[in-house]
Amino acid sequence: MVQSITGDYLAAAQAQEQALGLYRNLGDRLGHANVLNDLGDVRRLTGDYPAAAQAHEQALDIHRDLGNRLGQAGALNSLGAVQRLTGEYSAAAQVLEQALGLYRDIGNRNGEAEALNDKGTLHRVSGDLAQAEGCHQQALDLARAIASSRNQAHALAGLGRCALAVGHVTRAEALLRQALEIFQRIGAAEADDVARELTAFTEAGPPA
Repeated sequence: MVQSITGDYLAAAQAQEQALGLYRNLGDRLGHANVLNDLGDVRRLTGDYPAAAQAHEQALDIHRDLGNRLGQAGALNSLGAVQRLTGEYSAAAQVLEQALGLYRDIGNRNGEAEALNDKGTLHRVSGDLAQAEGCHQQALDLARAIASSRNQAHALAGLGRCALAVGHVTRAEALLRQALEIFQRIGAAEADDVARELTAFTEAGPPA
């Protein structure tokens, strides 16, 4: 998991494949499902969307068989992220709403913040900026309340991208800089993407 967060996706995938074999041999279905979902996240981050979706769907099936609602929420949230990237916006909206409902039902506030951020991203890329900003703001408030640095950074980045989409360049840059500081502090791979976005501001010069 740490390797995935820091961007060492090859090492993460290798470790997860080894773990899958161990869990299969042990007959530990819960462990198997959890690692499948983590492997799906790595496949998504490396652009292998079909393999990512397959892993998340398999994880979801096992978690449903086991009655593990937290596992179901995680698999649904991850599956929704893949569907967004492949342009399946309607399907993504449905599974993300299911994930959000599960997280709220079981009182998992960190998962709730993650699902809200993913919903915000989906709304933004599908053109509903008002809904996107609302989701990211809810995620930011929740992340701050529970001291979740990662979700806080994602929410700030999401709000920055929403601001940029409506032409509020100064606000967008300020929000993205806040997100970058957090991502860098926790050693998250997302720092590289945000840094590239901020470089674009510098190259473009001050707003007219």
